[in-house]
Amino acid sequence: MHDKISVIIPVYNTGKSAIKLILKITKSTYKKLELIVVDDGSTDDSLLLLKEFARQYKIKFKGKTVPEIRIFTKSNNGVSSARNLGISKATGKYISFVDSDDSIDEKFYEKMYKEITRYENLKSRDLKSALAVSGVHYTRINTKHAKNIYLNKVKGRMPDETFKDFILRLMYTDGRLYAVTNKLFRADIIKHFEVTFDESMTFAEDTKFVLNYLNFANRVHYIRIEFILEPLYFYNYGTPTSIVGDSSLSWGNWLKSYRDFEKFAGNKPTKLTKKYLKKIFMRWKVSHALAVARSKQSFGHKCQHVSFFKLVPAEIIVKFRR
Repeated sequence: MHDKISVIIPVYNTGKSAIKLILKITKSTYKKLELIVVDDGSTDDSLLLLKEFARQYKIKFKGKTVPEIRIFTKSNNGVSSARNLGISKATGKYISFVDSDDSIDEKFYEKMYKEITRYENLKSRDLKSALAVSGVHYTRINTKHAKNIYLNKVKGRMPDETFKDFILRLMYTDGRLYAVTNKLFRADIIKHFEVTFDESMTFAEDTKFVLNYLNFANRVHYIRIEFILEPLYFYNYGTPTSIVGDSSLSWGNWLKSYRDFEKFAGNKPTKLTKKYLKKIFMRWKVSHALAVARSKQSFGHKCQHVSFFKLVPAEIIVKFRR
């Protein structure tokens, strides 16, 4: 018997795109879904559109087995606050986060559920899965350039690696764990350990949430991660409501994110852990320089965020890398 999945969708002035997303989710091959739509104090007619859509949807599909739609509203305080409200309202055994201007494949939840429950009947919790992760269809809105990412096979945990070291290695090698949107989480871990999004952050809050979640999953011995090497989540980068571009210009934000990795590693990091942390720090340095180079600011303004000697090679890389 299938378990309920709670799908949390934050909305801020994106009512029309949210309805398109909801329509796509209702066509999912996995039907036991609870759609929790949280309007984060939209200043346009998004909330009215969502409520009317939900009303008509309820009338049209009354008595039929279709995903349930629940609409909530709150004062504007950012996507993390909206997601946290969604978590508090979720009643499913599993939780998924989808941004209102993104989309999913119709088999996304069917395949994600199959993977996260693959070892559910085993007695040992050490063999059960904490997380399911899918590949991503990535589109840059401004250039219309699209590509599939995270389809390469993941090198498994090595004999000398702890679970945390394995996670740190994945974080610096390809980044498929950074976001929360291409994943399926266990609600009991989130709720028991009160894993929430840091509402003070405007950068890398997703990564902090994933690290916190996996830290607690490790504590209760759920130490498997299932990877689906298919682009089942459709991510749109550079949408009008996105604030990632601006927040990525500050090295202080990247450094704060790096501190989350140090906290995840613990007070007594091994030699291997320190090696992985160093690699993450270097990747963060490079990623920061590339983010600044990719911005639309003048060269002079870019130099206020990163040194001239780092910016020049970053500009060259960005120029030839789509």
